[in-house]
Amino acid sequence: MAIEFSNVTADIIEANEFPEVSRRYGVSGVPKVVINDSVEFTGAVPEPAFVAAIQQAVGVEPTPEDEPTQE
Repeated sequence: MAIEFSNVTADIIEANEFPEVSRRYGVSGVPKVVINDSVEFTGAVPEPAFVAAIQQAVGVEPTPEDEPTQE
């Protein structure tokens, strides 16, 4: 998203090189995604779930097509 949108920033941290950051965010697996220090998840997620997490982090109600489905 940071590549596509200039108002989105992203930091990629190598957990082994920055153990203090890993501890701060409770990294137990990768990828670990933390959005605005309020929403986080570990592991790969489908795109609709990723979009829903971003919307949750910024306080936007997801539209029905953005909500993750139960599989």
